[in-house]
Order: sequence, then C-alpha cells, then structure tokens
Amino acid sequence: MNSLLIAAALTNSIAFNVTHQGDMYTITPQVTVTQPCQCQISIQTIREGAGGTSNIQQRKNLSLPANQPIDVSRMQLNISQNDTVKVVVMLTDGQSLHLSAQWPNAERT
Repeated sequence: MNSLLIAAALTNSIAFNVTHQGDMYTITPQVTVTQPCQCQISIQTIREGAGGTSNIQQRKNLSLPANQPIDVSRMQLNISQNDTVKVVVMLTDGQSLHLSAQWPNAERT
C-alpha cells in the first residue's frame, strides 16, 4: 500500500476537486508535476443547455513547483439537470510534458 502511495506521488497529474450544493457546482482543477516547470495551462469549459451553448477558453503561463498540488482555477457553474458540461484542462511545458484531463458532468453525484 505504501509503495502505491509513493508511486502516485511521483506522477504528473491533473485532478478535479468538485463540490456542489443543489445545481451549483464548484470545480477546481488541481495540477501536480514531478519537476518544477514553466508551463502553459489551457482550460476549456463547454456548456450546452436550454439557454444555448457557451464555449470559454482560458490560457495562462504558470511557474509550477515540484510535487505540490496547485489549484490552477476555480469555476462556479449552475448546472441544471438537462445541461451538458465538459471541462478540459491541458498542461504543457512546450517540450516533453503534455497532460490533459476532462471533467464530464456524467460523473456528477
């Protein structure tokens, strides 16, 4: 079990911390890298619902420390039962590091 935790700590990753109260969701993408890096992060949020479709993309450059989970954004979305939402996070250092992860609202509980 301990070796599994150590292996998980030594992996580049993107995770989503998600909380909700009713239809209001707070989505916080969190990035962990094994080596310090000057990285570019891209966050795309696509939402389709009764009011139409929105597609928002944000990019920024970050200096990330090694082995520390960093919250890179915080979004609050009102997601109704019939809405479709997808959040895609991509991280790159422009060389060998390329990560991506997606939060689909199908995982909502």
